[in-house]
Amino acid sequence: MALFTHKEAQLGELEGTGYLFQNKDTIPATMQGVFFGQETEAESIESLVEQEPIPFRGVLYKKNLSGKVTGTTVEMTVDVTQFREVSMGPRALLEVVEQD
Repeated sequence: MALFTHKEAQLGELEGTGYLFQNKDTIPATMQGVFFGQETEAESIESLVEQEPIPFRGVLYKKNLSGKVTGTTVEMTVDVTQFREVSMGPRALLEVVEQD
């Protein structure tokens, strides 16, 4: 998996950075992502784990057959599957459940 550039993103009402990407290693292919928020919002982000799906607005990276990566700004509904404090701040792992 290539490392993608973090861009400005919004998870529900929370502002931060992150991205979505198409994971072709799963069958069928899934769309997953990551979101980093502010330290002051760690509890809010953690509370999203295993709750109702929430809108994500940010960049979606896709890689074509020749390996070229494109980024498109999208709004999709995601589940927050995991939360962890890392050196970049509070991190949420995402899985797309519905495209808007």
